[in-house]
Amino acid sequence: MYTIFFGVGIGFIVISFLIGAIADTEGAGPLAILQPKLIAVFLMVTGAAGMILSERYSSAINAPFILTISVLSGLFIAGLLHRFVILPMHRAQNTSAHDKQATIGTWAKVISPIPDGGFGKIRYNVSGSVVTSPAKSEDGGEIKTGESVAIVYIEGNTFYVKREAVPN
Repeated sequence: MYTIFFGVGIGFIVISFLIGAIADTEGAGPLAILQPKLIAVFLMVTGAAGMILSERYSSAINAPFILTISVLSGLFIAGLLHRFVILPMHRAQNTSAHDKQATIGTWAKVISPIPDGGFGKIRYNVSGSVVTSPAKSEDGGEIKTGESVAIVYIEGNTFYVKREAVPN
């Protein structure tokens, strides 16, 4: 019985590496179930269920039935992990980062004063999230806390801003 469980595990590992070399298995595509982390969970649950059922019910239940129940258990738990843990984390990862260059022209509020020739901090909204960044005045002048500024350009991680009349 252990040979069967081991063979099933090796088979899924080989299949996952072959498909991983050909296609992207991350995210929500049809091949996502073949991710190595899901295969590891599948193998662990299938093996554990197979061992428990073999030890307790080997005389009452035949081997093909134990194998079927074990495989279904592994698929069920791996599917739950994929649906309720991996997919939400994948979606969150894709929405948490933003393109800094896309913020040029965005209005921001100064939350830490920008002294003459020095650095301060701005707060702005991007994709529904509030983001803060280090800022410097484009003309090198002082900008007080609470003033509205426009992001003019970005150099490194520093946002260069200028005072303008806020649009209505």
